[in-house]
Amino acid sequence: MERRKQLRKYIQRAKSSLTLEKSIPIAQYGLFLALLSSASLILISRLFVWPYYRQIAMVVFVTLIVATMVFIWRRRVKEKEALHTLDLYFSHNELVTALSFKDDQDPLVQALLSKAIQKVEQAFIDFKARKKNLFRPKAFIGLFVTAVVLAILYVFPAATQIEAIEVEKEQAVIDDMKKEVAELEKKAQTKEVKEQLKELQNTLKEAETSEEALREVVKKQKELALKEQQLKDKQTASQDGVTDEQGLSKEEVEQLKELAQMQKGLTQNANATQTAMSKLGKPASNSLQNAIASANNASTNNQNNKQQGSQQSSGNSQSSNQQGQAGQSGQNNAQSGSQQQNSNSQGQGQGQGQGQGQGQGQGQGQGQGQGQGQGQGQGQGQGQGQGQGQGQGQGQGAGRGPGSRNLLTTPNRIGGSNETSVDGGALGDGSHVSEQQGNAPITKGSIKPYEEVIGSYKDSYLESSERLQLPKDLQNVVQSYFTSIESQ
Repeated sequence: MERRKQLRKYIQRAKSSLTLEKSIPIAQYGLFLALLSSASLILISRLFVWPYYRQIAMVVFVTLIVATMVFIWRRRVKEKEALHTLDLYFSHNELVTALSFKDDQDPLVQALLSKAIQKVEQAFIDFKARKKNLFRPKAFIGLFVTAVVLAILYVFPAATQIEAIEVEKEQAVIDDMKKEVAELEKKAQTKEVKEQLKELQNTLKEAETSEEALREVVKKQKELALKEQQLKDKQTASQDGVTDEQGLSKEEVEQLKELAQMQKGLTQNANATQTAMSKLGKPASNSLQNAIASANNASTNNQNNKQQGSQQSSGNSQSSNQQGQAGQSGQNNAQSGSQQQNSNSQGQGQGQGQGQGQGQGQGQGQGQGQGQGQGQGQGQGQGQGQGQGQGQGQGQGAGRGPGSRNLLTTPNRIGGSNETSVDGGALGDGSHVSEQQGNAPITKGSIKPYEEVIGSYKDSYLESSERLQLPKDLQNVVQSYFTSIESQ
């Protein structure tokens, strides 16, 4: 039994050697075929824009290498083949004869095994020394030529291949946007916000360019901002007692918080995408850049308003008494009769209050002012200077209170219909010098219903939006906003 094991060890060694000798030529042809296939795909990709051609060529190369290895394993040398090959180097086929008998107790079998053990070492040496044909010249030449051609194609890409690489990078930007939107959708809790983000995901799947995808993200951010503003208006109207409707429900309060978070996430996504597009050499269009800047400003203003809200709440409660006194004084002055004033002032002043007004004066002349208002207001102002003149003025004021807001006072422009400009410079400090009062006639102002005024304000805003050259989707957001106001 021990002698049989010794003989089989030599057979296994011969089997391994034969398998290697048989595998090397197959591997050469398999590698040549893999390189040739990859080079052919890269050559074809020079004819037209084919995104991911490099990845496809690499996958084909690896697939053919794996297929070659599988083929080598299936064509491996069996033990019987190794036995007969090694037996060829015995003079009288002692190896096959000795292993063909199973009874080791037979004296003839024992003699054959002993003779085979004596000759197996020399037979294996002769087997190893035989002439081998491991390398195939044709395969080597093909490998060398294919490798050189492949290197040249890779080092000197065509214009179509460069464009395909740019498409790949742009698609990577879109994929990043899809992942971030998917993460926001997972974080969303309310049903309506989840539906909005799912709709955005479906839209991004159809986007072919990064700018188109970015435009969809900005559009959705604007829609969420509009929804948030509607909820805020409802909450404010409920707190001020303007409507009989109750405040926001628990679900709407959660939705309001979530809308702010989703807007912030989409804004960050848009900014990151814009930066990535700039690095790719494909910056966003001017209209899209303006839309993103507008979204960033709106987000910043919302954060500032939240921070200032807590600071102003205490100041509003302390100034309520002063607002009532100022409102009553304004009403008495409107009913007192005619007043004429000649002021002598120079400098700049600073003031703050609730209400709006505008006026204009020039030269010497007579003027009439009319207006009617009722409400509460607060203001402080200081100034100094010199000057004399008589002029005309017109103003309007609105205050906070529980009264009806269905009527509005519409101001008329004085001095023609020319464009106006606003000086946004900082105000300085000064002190008042002198003031003289006289008599001037005052008549009642013009009051119009809210429904008659909102149309003109809407037309004016839409005309200004057209001058700004807003994208169509953002114009739709503005129109839907005014539609929601008109429906209330």
